[in-house]
Amino acid sequence: MILKNGYIFADGDFTLSDIKINNGIIEGIGSFSDDENIIDCAGKYILPGLVDIHTHGCMGFDFSTASPGDIKKMLSYYLNNGITSVLPTTVALSDEDIKKAVDNIASVKNDAYTGAQILGINLEGPYLSPKKCGAHDISLLKAPDIDFVNSLGDIIKIVDLAPEYDTSMDFIKKFKGKSSIAHTDCDYDTAVRAINTGADHITHIFNAMNGLHHRNPGVIGAFFDSDAFAEMICDGIHVAPPVLRMMFNFKGEKIAVISDSMSATGLKDGTYTLGKLRVYVKNSVATLEDGTLAGSTMNIYDMMRKLISIGVKPQKAVASVTNIPAVSAGLQNSAGFISAGRKADLVIAYSDFSPDAVIFSGCFFNRN
Repeated sequence: MILKNGYIFADGDFTLSDIKINNGIIEGIGSFSDDENIIDCAGKYILPGLVDIHTHGCMGFDFSTASPGDIKKMLSYYLNNGITSVLPTTVALSDEDIKKAVDNIASVKNDAYTGAQILGINLEGPYLSPKKCGAHDISLLKAPDIDFVNSLGDIIKIVDLAPEYDTSMDFIKKFKGKSSIAHTDCDYDTAVRAINTGADHITHIFNAMNGLHHRNPGVIGAFFDSDAFAEMICDGIHVAPPVLRMMFNFKGEKIAVISDSMSATGLKDGTYTLGKLRVYVKNSVATLEDGTLAGSTMNIYDMMRKLISIGVKPQKAVASVTNIPAVSAGLQNSAGFISAGRKADLVIAYSDFSPDAVIFSGCFFNRN
């Protein structure tokens, strides 16, 4: 199959070219016509399949409590919306419930089911600060436990933690995946120490941490003073559009857009759950009963389009949902890029970035 005359997103920009796909793999990028199956992409963009490294759920289901069958339904939703790779994300749970969630997710990851590929798990909680617990059960929060996390295996790719715990720095040193600064009351110095120790990732920057103050810069100041990556929820609710523009203007190359989506994503307003907490969704805003934001109800494809609509350059918006999240999570060899030899996970989009088609492993999964 040849995708002909599309504007391909590679090396940080759009280039008019063709993509040749053979047996689910990108054979080459250039000028091709030697194939009986040619798809005309004139005037359209060809993007890498999107990568969501922090998503709790969608379509009424939550990765923390979902059965393997429920997980498959979620993976279909992601793939249908151009998100070809995900890190299912848990909330604060007991060790027993974490193990159960990990086993359910792993069973689908190892299945031949055709849905968005699971690249691992993002463990958000229970190693979070009670002072910044957000939509997590405060009674379950505790200090990081490297022995327990190691017992879960290599499927754990990111562990979110508050660096102020006594065991946090040791955890950061020993954990083989990515440690991410999260739900923290820590100051600038502690954040810098965590980053220098190896926590080069920050969970949903601005949310569940102290704000940027000119005398107390905190985690946000540490981000600007380092080479760390920062996740950011770009629904326009968790972070206001002027701040989104500012962040992309100053450090767009280090921002990974995440959905932080909860079970209401893809559905209407109503009452849902996040882990075992009740969440109320009104006008697409998800909150606990006390008004605390409880994740988003928007997927990262729609967040990408929102960023473009508020003035973020398309190149930066596309990179933030493809290349950057993959690199930030250490998954750049498995997802997020278009190049010869890679699996053909792609999105074909119209000139306004609305989706035309989703290609997964070289096959059309959804064509609008």
